[in-house]
Amino acid sequence: MNNYENFGVKMNKKTILTSIFILTAMLPSLSLAEVGRKAPSADGLISAGPYYNPATKSYFELRRMQDVPGKQTRWFGAKDLAEKLVFKGTQGHLATVKNLETHQFIMRNFKAGNYWIGLQYFCSSQSLKWVDGTDAGQSGFSAWDTQWSNTDIRCANMNYMPVHYTTHTATKALRWRASGPNKGYVLYLVEYPTGKE
Repeated sequence: MNNYENFGVKMNKKTILTSIFILTAMLPSLSLAEVGRKAPSADGLISAGPYYNPATKSYFELRRMQDVPGKQTRWFGAKDLAEKLVFKGTQGHLATVKNLETHQFIMRNFKAGNYWIGLQYFCSSQSLKWVDGTDAGQSGFSAWDTQWSNTDIRCANMNYMPVHYTTHTATKALRWRASGPNKGYVLYLVEYPTGKE
């Protein structure tokens, strides 16, 4: 058996390996250090999540634009970015929030703020559609900001109005609000419908 002497103490390979194992177990891993992160890092290199929602069998991740600090993206830009992402072999898309349980999951796991979700209001048909093609009006759930609702439509000459989460002024809770198509935000919420954990 090989013996090593360090600082006047003789150790064999087994003792060294055991010591390394114990020290490794005591040190926090980098991935665990990020558990509970509610917002992406300022540089966009570290996202918030992905976190698993058992109600939808999907993972959700809050992402920040990475190219230029403070750079914002319009809804279609965020949609394209989300669809380029893959997690656990599943392509991402902007998040769909079709029920109260999912809305509460997002409020628990992510910071309040302005970020894109996968909902659009189509002005000509006066309908709300999720990026997966489902009619948002059919679910019976909505989280409209009290200062703006889908009954207060100002479409003017627009074909659609993208919807984002915003922080409600009084309650500081996340609520939906529609914007013009040229509005930009630095954050976007991605969903990965993996179907399992």
